[in-house]
Amino acid sequence: MSMAHRPLAPFVFAFLLLVGLSAFAACSGAGGSASPSLPARPIPGDNPVPLAVDKRAPTPMPGVSPSPSPTASSLCFSSAPPTPGPVTPTAAPVRLDSYNIDPSKVFVAGISSGGFFAVDAHVAHSRTFKGAAIYAGGVYYCAQASVALALADCGGETTPNCQASYASTLAQSEAYLDLQSRLGAIDNESNLRGQPVYLWSGTRDEVVNPSEMVDLKSEYQHYGTNVTFDNGFAANHGWESPDGSVPCGTATDPYMIVCYQNGQPYDSEKTWLTLFFGKLHARNNGALHGRLLNFDQTEFGASASTGMDTNGYIFVPHSCAEQNRCGVVMAFHGCRQIQSAIQTKWIQQAGIDEWADTNNFVVVYPYAITSTVNPTNPQGCWDWWGYDNDPNYAVKSGVQMSIIYRMVQRIDPSAPN
Repeated sequence: MSMAHRPLAPFVFAFLLLVGLSAFAACSGAGGSASPSLPARPIPGDNPVPLAVDKRAPTPMPGVSPSPSPTASSLCFSSAPPTPGPVTPTAAPVRLDSYNIDPSKVFVAGISSGGFFAVDAHVAHSRTFKGAAIYAGGVYYCAQASVALALADCGGETTPNCQASYASTLAQSEAYLDLQSRLGAIDNESNLRGQPVYLWSGTRDEVVNPSEMVDLKSEYQHYGTNVTFDNGFAANHGWESPDGSVPCGTATDPYMIVCYQNGQPYDSEKTWLTLFFGKLHARNNGALHGRLLNFDQTEFGASASTGMDTNGYIFVPHSCAEQNRCGVVMAFHGCRQIQSAIQTKWIQQAGIDEWADTNNFVVVYPYAITSTVNPTNPQGCWDWWGYDNDPNYAVKSGVQMSIIYRMVQRIDPSAPN
């Protein structure tokens, strides 16, 4: 149902934002690093006390997106919303090509909104995606088609003690997953058994509470996946990479953090890529031999009305371009990491292409965009709560889900329907 037919929804949402933004303002400006000199500050515990929230059946509120605060610094609330609209590439986007893909080596990864979306994609297409790497995401269908629950229960709202707001939706998530599996709206949940899953959660994350990732760990274990939980770093919200430009304990644009272990930059990508592909050849720290290609997303259905940019990117190692057998990693950015906000820093600092170049797998970087009306998505998030008026956003028939999967089928023509 549209907002025009829900006269109370704007007032409920405005009140929710007012409470959340006031709380987050008390925490803004916090930062730091993972070094021993880190100043003392509140650390989210393993079992924070959840806020009291209305647990009645959720009311879908598509077409709504968190709005920015003038003082806070996080993926959901920043100094100003990113500049709306797509970025025109220097060269015309090319047609996405097909490659010789090993169907046992097709994976998904994502951060924040892209992490929630990657979980939805992994579960919906578990026959195709053989594993997932999730940074600061949450359980499947976490928001239950409600922006109110998305903010208060899953991620985006911060309490006065600088903890991300949280209330478990694990039981509802698993019930919905089981139902959709029985109905055939997603691939059978039995496909998840035995698949590798990597989870990253910083102990100082002020946007997605660490307890949300504990729930995700429990959910994945419930369905029999092999989970590696990387949750020992005093990290704030962001994608961790040795190429990151933001200190480990700081939440700010472009939300690409670097953490240190034994005095050296930590390489979280090496951890999960090893889970996916086995023993890796050395990372290419020099000029890459592969090519980063700008491709047309519109032929798959991407448009302003679906919350997606006109173009995305794919990194193709030389061996894959020569049609040797290769794998695939589909990587989803977080809110505010769209091209109009940070250009291609998401790709440049993700730390994936450097491994792909020497280990025979392509990396696909689809892009969302900002929009202010129809859909309302001012931070350029992926749709993990139904903002594009799509109640089926978490199942195979979802709007963005379908667009993304058509890309997968182009890259790997053998991918199942």
